[in-house]
Amino acid sequence: MAQADTSSVTKLRKAILNICQYPRGCRRSSDMIGKIIPSIEDKEGKELCKTVGDLLDEHIFNSANNYFDSEAPFQLEDILISGSQSEGTHKINLKKESLSDTDFILILKNIKVIQEDQKNGNLTVKENTAFVNLYLTDEDLIKMWADFLETSSNASYERSTKLSSMKLKERFREKYISCEPIFTPVAKQDVEEVDEGPSIVVCSQASRRATNQSPLVHFPAEEFDFVLAIKCDGWPLCAQEWLSRPRCWPNQDVVQAIVESGFHIVCKKSSEGDFRLSYYNAETILIRNLSDLQHKTYRAFKSFVGHYKNEWSSNIKKIFCSYHLKTILLWYCEKSDPRDWTEERIVGHLLSLIDDLISALKERNLPMYFMPKYNLMEQIEDSTEVVEKIADLRFNLHSITEAIISEEPSVLEWANFVSNSILPGCSQPFEKGIEKGHFDPNDFLQYFETMLDGYDQFWIDSTGKKPNEVQGKTAFNMLLEPTMKYMDKFCESMNHVYMNKPLKEDENKNQ
Repeated sequence: MAQADTSSVTKLRKAILNICQYPRGCRRSSDMIGKIIPSIEDKEGKELCKTVGDLLDEHIFNSANNYFDSEAPFQLEDILISGSQSEGTHKINLKKESLSDTDFILILKNIKVIQEDQKNGNLTVKENTAFVNLYLTDEDLIKMWADFLETSSNASYERSTKLSSMKLKERFREKYISCEPIFTPVAKQDVEEVDEGPSIVVCSQASRRATNQSPLVHFPAEEFDFVLAIKCDGWPLCAQEWLSRPRCWPNQDVVQAIVESGFHIVCKKSSEGDFRLSYYNAETILIRNLSDLQHKTYRAFKSFVGHYKNEWSSNIKKIFCSYHLKTILLWYCEKSDPRDWTEERIVGHLLSLIDDLISALKERNLPMYFMPKYNLMEQIEDSTEVVEKIADLRFNLHSITEAIISEEPSVLEWANFVSNSILPGCSQPFEKGIEKGHFDPNDFLQYFETMLDGYDQFWIDSTGKKPNEVQGKTAFNMLLEPTMKYMDKFCESMNHVYMNKPLKEDENKNQ
């Protein structure tokens, strides 16, 4: 690390360490809830968290399932959270009420790649490209997926059995447009045309009337990226080098878990293939195994880049993207001794990541983490000016610190946002408890019922109906019992701590 005054280093270190700890390595909403509230030790709290998580998972799956057929082949097997939400690096600007994209991987049912498909050449894999083709050879599969096979004037057997990623994405887009928007029926949504990219992009725009009317709608604009994927067993033959190369991180147990988790191919087309290998499972496990300091440094790195990138170039998306930043981090962690990740050295680690970004852009060379022979930056546009601007900022620790503070909400900001915006009036049951000299679980239940009534009224005013009354009542009934059990335990603890009342177990002992 270049010489810098102690004060600037201390302030930057503090900014990094003050970054909130977000759930990471999550595949589902239930994973996130389990990590957001890890301090709940009692049985009642864990039961409530599990019920809430399971309901959210079910809701997300049912919402996405509307965009698939009810009969084979085009059906949904699973939906997974991906991208920055999964990594715990999503950006939420509480002042501007904006958030980063929400990415989903949609796993197709009725089709799966087994290890023999790689060996037999049905899945074409090469060391110098992440793009592949998938050929169907099973007669039943060929008949089932006939509408999604690539057509050609050439009547060769091989050509006629190649699965088309474009046709899969076109079907999804067609289904999406014919149904209500996902999650937000009150929003106007724009579904982008299908191109060779991996995702179907949906831009959701809630009306200003909606955001003013309801305390539950705060982020008027949101973008969803849906990526169709096919599950694959084993590990790509073209990435065998990753399994055994010398490394400081991760350990062999993690490597083994990654191999056993399998991989995916996603619908991204190029001249080299109709699909692209996806290491989503592997990357999720790796991010989950980052230490807290490594993850905070990763967020700081992305915050620095996110804060200044539009100043570096108006065309920054054609130069580098968030996947490049993740790749830089994974390479850096692999080569770093875990014992070197201390609070005292955290500033040096962040500056090293910035140095690695500068080097990659300058040399136009960033080997893919799992396939080093594939250069992720080979085709990027000229980045000379961007490199110079990043290099200037790299030695300005004050500017790096300001970027992190600006992009990262503090714990206090989160608390104020939740209490004033997401759950306005949440202090009421506490105030009632203080006034009565007794915290009552029914006061908390009444508050949440009032919130739900307001939510229902918002939907009625906006759409003329509740979002799904049957599902809503079912969810409420499922949550009622575990919620009351937890609130009973919570209020008992509050009454013991603040009202000096004995715990029930103490009363039982004295009887």
